[in-house]
Amino acid sequence: MGMEQKLFVTPDLYLCCAISILLDLQPTFKVENGRTLFCFPVSDDLYKAMTAYNNGIPLSAYDYAEKIKRMRGEMIMRRGQK
Repeated sequence: MGMEQKLFVTPDLYLCCAISILLDLQPTFKVENGRTLFCFPVSDDLYKAMTAYNNGIPLSAYDYAEKIKRMRGEMIMRRGQK
């Protein structure tokens, strides 16, 4: 009966991929109304990563493109599941 971890939930594939790379953290997924949402545990590091992304932190184009391809695949696969 511990406290439930608060989650940051976003439908934004690009933000999700940046957070995932910056924090070396895989999101969990939630499907709502046919949309796949990406979920991360709320933390100071999460907010720092989001700020860095919004401020245009340089990411490896290769890593970012690979992550987007993988996450888009996950998103589409999960959307099709009930």
